[in-house]
Amino acid sequence: MPKITDMQIQKNNKTRANVYIDGEFAFALEMLTVMKLGLKIGQELPQERLSEAIFDSEKSVAFEKAMDYLGRGMKTAKQMRDYLEKKGYDSRVVDYVVAKLKEYRYIDDDAYAKLYVERNAATKGDRRLKQELIQKGIAVSRAEEYAVTDDGQALSNATRLAERYLKNKPTTIKTLQNLQRYLLGRGYGFDTVNSVVRQYKIEVEEN
Repeated sequence: MPKITDMQIQKNNKTRANVYIDGEFAFALEMLTVMKLGLKIGQELPQERLSEAIFDSEKSVAFEKAMDYLGRGMKTAKQMRDYLEKKGYDSRVVDYVVAKLKEYRYIDDDAYAKLYVERNAATKGDRRLKQELIQKGIAVSRAEEYAVTDDGQALSNATRLAERYLKNKPTTIKTLQNLQRYLLGRGYGFDTVNSVVRQYKIEVEEN
């Protein structure tokens, strides 16, 4: 029967312990789980019973940590998964928690994408918004669907950013070249950027 031969507190996470079975590292557990299950060095337990007990306890603690993480703001399924994996939970626990959060609608990638675009469309173009949504775990098709700004609104937003960028700067050709790179970097399309920069070029040429 498998025997717990050692348990060591993790150096980088004092709330978790590495558990060794028959002299080899087996898994990491929350200290709360260790105490709840009464695990001790030298203890013998059937592997199946131990695995199920660990899963039952770990999923509860992981769910609480996930809720605390959500308290800081909305998250995508990928962000939550990355967070829990970084905390040291195995894939079975992570899958369970993420599935439950989706079931309770605490995680909703579509709602996240919509809100993210609403909050950032004033300072970022469609290309930048799409890229960032994908990085946060939104499916490409969904990112393309949500990261769409009306052409007129995009032009208005880019113009506002240009005015802010050029404040207290001399309106020279070099400055306008930098402005063009800046707006492209913010994710605005070439047509929108050229329309904004063209107006300033006309002013430079007239002066």
